[in-house]
Amino acid sequence: MGKPTIIDLAKHLGISKTTVADALKGSGRVAHETRARVMEAAKEIGYVSNRAARQLRESSTGAIALYVPQRVRNMSFYMPFALGVADEAAKHGYDLTLVSDRSADRSGWTHVDGAILVDAMMGDPVVQSLIRSPLPIVTAGRIAGFPDARSSGIVEIEHTKMCGEILDAMASRGAEHPALICPEPGDESSWVRQIVLGYKEWCVRKNIRQVIEVVSSFPTNAQLEASLVDALSGGDVDSLLFGWQDVAQRAEAALTRIGHGLGKVKLASLLSSKDNLNESYIAGLDLQPYEFGQRTAALLREAISSPPATPAHQLHEALVIQPDGGANTRT
Repeated sequence: MGKPTIIDLAKHLGISKTTVADALKGSGRVAHETRARVMEAAKEIGYVSNRAARQLRESSTGAIALYVPQRVRNMSFYMPFALGVADEAAKHGYDLTLVSDRSADRSGWTHVDGAILVDAMMGDPVVQSLIRSPLPIVTAGRIAGFPDARSSGIVEIEHTKMCGEILDAMASRGAEHPALICPEPGDESSWVRQIVLGYKEWCVRKNIRQVIEVVSSFPTNAQLEASLVDALSGGDVDSLLFGWQDVAQRAEAALTRIGHGLGKVKLASLLSSKDNLNESYIAGLDLQPYEFGQRTAALLREAISSPPATPAHQLHEALVIQPDGGANTRT
């Protein structure tokens, strides 16, 4: 007897071949219980899908692309984000292809079925190359100037609102005059510009002086120390909000070197994981990058299966946390 076929599986279950196929692919409107029953039955009778044949029938490569620009690639946020994309893609039979700056030279992008862009800008050659391709594209965060006609969807964090909420959490812990330490901003839709806007709006509401220090994404110790000295030079700043975890992790040692040991200034940061919030910090904002990646990949899979008439829009939650077990709030 030959290998069990999808027809054998459908007969075994007493349901249609189409329902079985949709359940195996993770597409269509198949109830969770039915999908689970199909997967269990497939295992029971030894059915194994012929992925290569399925891809040929569907003109599918079985892979999606993820592009993280070189300028931010080493930030700790992007590894768990990429893992979230990879795990969600794997659930639906897709491999993940990480593309480099050299991918701008590709003419057709025929090796993938869709692409995810995270924190990219319109001037990036890879972005321009993808726009010229026929692929469905989902962006994690907005890209200023990205044409709606080429967008299948956006998943974003409300960074401006989020910044106000973590500043409120800091204020509840006695931070009366925080300064913002952030990396160099990208385009007008970038997360850094949104954080800066949220900080400025909060300062206006509180009627306090705005203190913003911009440093490179990966500053030297001397550059970081100089920025901290400038932020604290006015004498009224009593706390620091760091826009990214990579520099926040170096802040304690840098503050000690410039004569501001722990206890003299309160600290808070945007985080790649809640596990990175230690007792030195009065508040943090867990961006939940793994879940962010999952959600973005899920939206791309939907766009590949059923191209939307207009770009889909989803919000990803971030979680305000406190190291002593204070109330957590979602933004």
